[in-house]
Amino acid sequence: MARWFVDRLPQKGIPSVSLRRLLPEAQFVGCPDWEVSGCTADSRRLDPGQVFVAVRGARVDGHAFVLQALERGAAGVIVERPCPEAGPLQVIVRDSRVALARLCQALAGDPSQQLALLGVTGTSGKAATSVFLRSIYEASGARMGLVGIKEWSDGVTAHPGGRPVPQVESLAVMLAAMVERSCAGAVLEVAPEALELKRLEELEFDAAVVTDFGGPPGWAASGLVDRRRHKARLLRQVVAGGAAVVNADDPHAELLGAVNLAARMVTFSLERPADITARIERLDTGGSRFTLQGFDREAAVELRLIGAASVSQAIAAAAVAWSRGLPIENVVAGLEAVTAIPGRMEAIREGQPFEVRIDQASTGVALHAALTALRSIVTGKIHCVIGAEGNQDWRARHALAAAAESGAERVILTSNNPRTEDPNQIFDDLLAGFHHPGRVRIETDRRCAIETALGDARAGDGVLIAGKGGETFQILSDRAIPFNDGEVAVQWLRSHRTAPSRSTA
Repeated sequence: MARWFVDRLPQKGIPSVSLRRLLPEAQFVGCPDWEVSGCTADSRRLDPGQVFVAVRGARVDGHAFVLQALERGAAGVIVERPCPEAGPLQVIVRDSRVALARLCQALAGDPSQQLALLGVTGTSGKAATSVFLRSIYEASGARMGLVGIKEWSDGVTAHPGGRPVPQVESLAVMLAAMVERSCAGAVLEVAPEALELKRLEELEFDAAVVTDFGGPPGWAASGLVDRRRHKARLLRQVVAGGAAVVNADDPHAELLGAVNLAARMVTFSLERPADITARIERLDTGGSRFTLQGFDREAAVELRLIGAASVSQAIAAAAVAWSRGLPIENVVAGLEAVTAIPGRMEAIREGQPFEVRIDQASTGVALHAALTALRSIVTGKIHCVIGAEGNQDWRARHALAAAAESGAERVILTSNNPRTEDPNQIFDDLLAGFHHPGRVRIETDRRCAIETALGDARAGDGVLIAGKGGETFQILSDRAIPFNDGEVAVQWLRSHRTAPSRSTA
């Protein structure tokens, strides 16, 4: 496996590729062709002899670092416009992101062509659908890799994700590792940023599923056009005869029907006629029970995740399996084998008479989904601890506030990862999103906020600690400190196990 262009560890027998063959539409300056054995888009990580690919970003243009790359020993550059400072060895392409993706896959041995790729995107529910889908395939006896936002697996070993959107170099290495582990395929959790930044260019998907397009009914449709464009881009990458799976409960899903006429459109739904549907029979703290419909026969499924949204995500994965011809027995076994989604609605139980859940929700849509799931299993009030990330757009913070106010009776604002931003500005932005900010409590110390919410909860209530999920740190302006929401909750619950819940008027 050609890992060195990512890990900077040259190996014997490193393969090389012809840029003329790989980029036939490119303009070559100074030579008719190159044989390339390594590349990078980061001039700081460039090793002598590698090719530097100048990529234009939202904040930084890689073309500004061409000279720096050459000084570090770059063999040449791939650019989108002629660069006099690059000298005689440069390849000019229309889109350097596409060129980089194509080159990285080729240097890794084209692993994407040796795997059945299944893509999952959407505004919410991507992680759960991806885990369900992988579990179904493994119940069928197939080893599957997984590229998630929090972590990735080569089919045998799980690894930290490192960043929400893998670089194209890293993605090529991940897929190559799956090929080495004899995986039959890979499930890719696709963030909108990955599609916008063209991190998945040149990949062909056997099936792709769009879980949803946006927030609950009545929410502003700002950004809908962008979301639709990004999701359509993934569906266009489905191969002829593959499956484009969409949520029939989302009114915008029908707009994707003509995006890829060569693919087979498959639908799933909880409320409308569709290829794959479910009839929910039970929702409680233990999970849910539903009847899966659409296969050659109906089957009962005991799901361990809470909320109707989890059922929707389960049948989204089932719809992909149905389109690929997997038997219902394997689908049921795979769905029932999933006990938890890392960072999503993780239960904290220390004998307290109320529900406590930890969730990584940091957007309005994700927070709405988490609060809705919690509402479905509690009879009392919901207490929500939420903060906003530093350097986040104010509109995203208003969406968080709207979700918290509509889904919880009591809201405590606190710090997530303020980073270099003034925490007071974060609180101001959040408060501006509430219709009744006077009812919101602010506890700047996150530990104090969690303990306050737990202390206020009574029997039958629910406490949602949102924003960080399973993160084990908190990022401040000058340092990162150890912090784990779950550990803080467990410590408080254990120390107050025999104490009565405080009553609040």
